[in-house]
Amino acid sequence: IAQLAALTGNYGKPGTGCGRQGGHQEGYVRPHDKSRAKLVGSVYNGGPPANIDEYVKNNPKAKVYYISGTDPYLSTPNAQAYKKRVHERTMALTKYLSEQASLSGEPAGSEERAERILEGLEKTNGLFMVVIDMYKTETSRDAHVILPAAGWGEKPTTYINCNSRLLRIAEQFMAPPGDAKPDWWIWGRIATRMKELYEAEGNHEEAKYCAGMDWKTAAEVFLDGGNDFPDNRVSEADEATLPAECYRGVTYEYLRKVGQKGIQTPVRIDPKTGELVGTKRRYVHRFGTPDGKFKWYGTDPWEPDPLKFYPPEITKYLQGGNDSKYSFWLTTGRSQIIWQTGYNDRYLPEKVATVPLPYIEMNPEDARRLGINTGDIVELYNLEGNAVALVYVNDAPPPGTVFSIMYHWKGSFNHLTTSYTDPKTTIPWYKASRVAIRKLKGNLEDILKNTSLLPVNDFRS
Repeated sequence: IAQLAALTGNYGKPGTGCGRQGGHQEGYVRPHDKSRAKLVGSVYNGGPPANIDEYVKNNPKAKVYYISGTDPYLSTPNAQAYKKRVHERTMALTKYLSEQASLSGEPAGSEERAERILEGLEKTNGLFMVVIDMYKTETSRDAHVILPAAGWGEKPTTYINCNSRLLRIAEQFMAPPGDAKPDWWIWGRIATRMKELYEAEGNHEEAKYCAGMDWKTAAEVFLDGGNDFPDNRVSEADEATLPAECYRGVTYEYLRKVGQKGIQTPVRIDPKTGELVGTKRRYVHRFGTPDGKFKWYGTDPWEPDPLKFYPPEITKYLQGGNDSKYSFWLTTGRSQIIWQTGYNDRYLPEKVATVPLPYIEMNPEDARRLGINTGDIVELYNLEGNAVALVYVNDAPPPGTVFSIMYHWKGSFNHLTTSYTDPKTTIPWYKASRVAIRKLKGNLEDILKNTSLLPVNDFRS
């Protein structure tokens, strides 16, 4: 897509541009100072692996699994197999710790407890899981430690939108409940404790990587992140040399002063005046390459034969009789009604009543052939797993393809997706699975009486 935009001259002019295709924001500060990120597994030191799920499932070197703000038991590809294996590994450690406590009692202190956990990890090929979240998620049921996190409005935070690149602040307006803490507070305490333990061992090299994270306020974290961006005292003509999210020099005080007008990233410091300057439009003068020219990456040649085009995880469904047995393409996506995994919406009765069950949308032609009507309950299954769904019959999907809400708290269609992850982009194949569908007996009368079964993602006029 980026190359197509360049080819057609759609950069650096009004009404043009190209942005990532994701649906919500990612973290936008990464350690540009590579000396702060040399720990094994960091993006600067051989990791993380492209498919971290497979690594956690099968690699004995994976010992500690730290999950923050996500629910992989619902959201990860090939979720049924993933959940089974991670459950086996976490429970192996849990069982070992329980047996040892029965034999010799609970450890006397934290150091003894840590020693027993390390011993258990080696003896059982177990996995120690830590979850940080606002709620107890499906994944957290297997966690050994759950750290309660503060949510939106319970801490000040900043955000950048892809379409405008506006950096703005959202203020805290209420206290977090109970012992819940902001993410940065939790991470900072862990890093500081790691620093202390490394220093106690005399390992000052590793200790320095964990230094400087004893933050006291969110504003300090924001400044620390800003300082990890490169020197941004550049001219307007060289804005493309800066990372898109660069905000070096911006403070909470500045953001509070400009309010919701924000400032557009990348932010420059004018070399002449020393003032902060936002970037209205990117790539007007040059691209961010050494010579300023767009770098063409090319593309893979088109392969019309699906058995050569698709990865092995998919081609196994296109031959040997599986092509007729698993005859539907399954593609997953969002619902306009609930956010992501129903993260907070599952606790709102009006949302639950609107989307009470995982659902699929099926073309009328396919529905007639299978004797399926709107409101029926069906099972989708393949070699990866299975899922049960409520059916909406409409002509949004073409014949031979069914659309499903990507995950729901009562069932995830990622049970049916393969573990394939594209090696060039590290993007999982959520959008292309093959499934079979069979109608189940009976229906849920209360749901049919109280739930609208009209199309939920109809964008047509």
